[in-house]
Amino acid sequence: MAGDAYRLDQCALYKVRSKTRLAELLHVSVPVLLSLEKSSSYKVFQLPEEVCEFTGKVTKARQVEEPKRALKIAHERIRDLLARVCHPAYAHAAIKGRSYRSNAEFHKNSDVVATFDVKKFYPSTSEDAAFLFFLHQLKCAPDIAGLLSRLVCFRKVPDKLGCLPTGSPLSPLLSIYANKPMFDALAKLAQENEMKFTCYVDDLTFSGARIPIGLERRVTSIVKSHGHKMAEEKTKIFGKNVPKHITGVVVHAGKVAVPFGRFRKARNIERAISAAPDRAEKIRLMQKLSGLLGEAAYLDANYKTWATNSYRRLALMRAMPVMTFTGVPMERQFLATGTDGSTSTLAPVPGPTPEGEGVPPWE
Repeated sequence: MAGDAYRLDQCALYKVRSKTRLAELLHVSVPVLLSLEKSSSYKVFQLPEEVCEFTGKVTKARQVEEPKRALKIAHERIRDLLARVCHPAYAHAAIKGRSYRSNAEFHKNSDVVATFDVKKFYPSTSEDAAFLFFLHQLKCAPDIAGLLSRLVCFRKVPDKLGCLPTGSPLSPLLSIYANKPMFDALAKLAQENEMKFTCYVDDLTFSGARIPIGLERRVTSIVKSHGHKMAEEKTKIFGKNVPKHITGVVVHAGKVAVPFGRFRKARNIERAISAAPDRAEKIRLMQKLSGLLGEAAYLDANYKTWATNSYRRLALMRAMPVMTFTGVPMERQFLATGTDGSTSTLAPVPGPTPEGEGVPPWE
């Protein structure tokens, strides 16, 4: 058992038998607790389709069900209580110390990889699945399991069962447990075939020395038997000696790396920064570049210098120009040195930056 994590039967939510006790755990009164299960406790809105200005990649429009403040606080409290338990080894999302990188890295020494995607994962994770988790795994009283499942799920129509809300801070972690019977069956399938298995939200990854005949059919059957569908167009099989794309990370020759598309996007943003007509636009683009490179440096240390310089440039762009002993404003002096760090002669950033600004996330 890692760190301070404990078994699920030691969770504060285990064997809750009364509304009074549940209200105490969620730090609310019983009347407030009962009011939170109303569908009006959500803000529902549409995120429009977006086309990336640097890659042309299309992000489809989608509906977001975001809990309002009081319910969101309750969701965060439930998440925090669940976060303290020892989680399944195959799960890599919404768990401290695990990420999309650890998910990919787990498969880095495998010869072949198969990746699958569950279609509309949160909308197809039903209120029934959440209820059964609270009832059978946490062993809450039936009425409490019912109340909890109504609290954590969004009902489009009040009298019909709901699903996991797409905008809740609880959904990523709860989706592991509400779907644990499915994930356990997939892990068993992998074990029977001497393969590795991980999941990252709706992304399923199998790897090993070989892909057994009928793996895709058997995975599809298990997923379907638990009320989900496969996004068949996203299924990928990667053979030996080729780069393998797993949850946005490239795995090849025992190492994880940044996909080339991300490098190309960074270069496109740099060109846009150079052509930007004003300071505000340069800052907007530099924020995008810094975020992109910060993520790249998290995956591959070769990007660290480039990313660090990007964060420094952003801090300098936001600050007033400061004259150096050369008589050149520091911002202009830095911007003349390039972005890859190979010939940088940057002087220290003057004074402290506002909290969180100009500081790479990996330092």
